[in-house]
Amino acid sequence: MSEEVKIRPYKKEDRDILRDICKETAWESYKKDPKKLECVPIMFLDYFIEQEPFHVYVAVDQNDKPVGYIECTSDYSFFVKKMKKVYMKRIKETRKQELGFCRRYLFALFFIRKYPSHMHMNITAAYQRQGIGRRLIDTICEALKSEGFKSLAICANEKGSGSYHFYTKCGFKEVFSYGHKIVSLARTL
Repeated sequence: MSEEVKIRPYKKEDRDILRDICKETAWESYKKDPKKLECVPIMFLDYFIEQEPFHVYVAVDQNDKPVGYIECTSDYSFFVKKMKKVYMKRIKETRKQELGFCRRYLFALFFIRKYPSHMHMNITAAYQRQGIGRRLIDTICEALKSEGFKSLAICANEKGSGSYHFYTKCGFKEVFSYGHKIVSLARTL
């Protein structure tokens, strides 16, 4: 199946499917509450597709249907400013209780601000463990490198988790520990 999957730049018509993928891959606790689940793409997708769509790459099947994506911001300060001004308002309108989580997420990014490029990636369950994640990471790293960036970070990953091991195999190293086995990782491009 992996050979049939292509990586391409984001298109506006991908929006709804990517939002569905974001919700599909959300934490189980979020899936139990529809309002809480609706906040996930607001926190982890909407900024990227609306503000930096040129830093979003999509894995698509043979019918050009998205099965995963990777996104990154190239400017930590701009990201935080827009999250506070635009996206936290959307979260408040959707489920006010999620504002605390969003604030903690932005605070966690503060500790890795010297890595202005940070990423987020999601792949549907049917397409995981097929090398697509590595291909998405290679794609975003090449794009950032061609723009003159030197590193890429991932915020708040659980040390010892499957994703932690995946990212370390892709060349990411711990750059900050938040305690309780939660770390941020970064990689040189």
